Amino acid sequence: MKMRNIGAIVIAGAFVFASCGSDEKKADTTTASGGAIDCQPIKDGVLSVVTSLPGPNFWGTDEVDPAAIKTGIEFDMATAIAAKCGLTMEVRNESFDAIVAGQIAADSYDITLSQVTITEDREKVVDFSIPYFKSDQGILVKKGTAVASFEDLKALNVGVQQTTTAEYYFLEVPEWSLGKDPQSFPDLIAAYGALDAGQVDAIIIDTPINLGQASQSDGALEVVAQIATGEEYGAIYPEGSAKKAVFDGIIQGLVDDGTVNGFIAKYLGGDPSTVPFIELG
Repeated sequence: MKMRNIGAIVIAGAFVFASCGSDEKKADTTTASGGAIDCQPIKDGVLSVVTSLPGPNFWGTDEVDPAAIKTGIEFDMATAIAAKCGLTMEVRNESFDAIVAGQIAADSYDITLSQVTITEDREKVVDFSIPYFKSDQGILVKKGTAVASFEDLKALNVGVQQTTTAEYYFLEVPEWSLGKDPQSFPDLIAAYGALDAGQVDAIIIDTPINLGQASQSDGALEVVAQIATGEEYGAIYPEGSAKKAVFDGIIQGLVDDGTVNGFIAKYLGGDPSTVPFIELG
């Protein structure tokens, strides 16, 4: 996840967007009728978008029906991309595991927007866009739970979502060892439900996602700390397709003109720069 920029809106220095440099491959700016970019959709007249729901604040709140979603950072991004292409938008829900494993049929979608962190392993099976969002790992707890150090975190029962970078860090990176494995949940609904029910003491996932959940809890939950990772989100295209050349330029434009920062300011519900960092160890 990483945002870059020189956009019109920057939230207290927490998000920084920037262009990716002159060596980036530019999008084909050939236009179709009406001045729209020719985005070569797999379905005539339609931008076919894949995501994994729920995606609080990125795709509505807790909806799992794509047709019910009308708001969110990535929803608005997809809507803006479709408009640039002169297309209507159709959204399909798929499992996060299948998305990051490159198991979605290449001829069934144009772009995936699903808060996917760019990693070397994932780049082996899918093509990523330029980064559009930066995030570290936030620690969401019930209000009043103190986490001022990694030792404090070790004393808690920690939950994560399956196949996320948080799960990877805790299971595979020695510096992240809690002394016990975290509880892994299939999706965020299950993870947050476990926190509400007291089955775990903390849920760890990208700071902005947890801030969004905290903002909807009427003060019951808070993001008390975060761990720096320098992660970046990217859109996903079918591996080896021509989609990257088409859509990267559109996404870069939405970053550079401040559009994506505007979506973030609208939906986040909290400023990650105000959340203290704890050190591993």
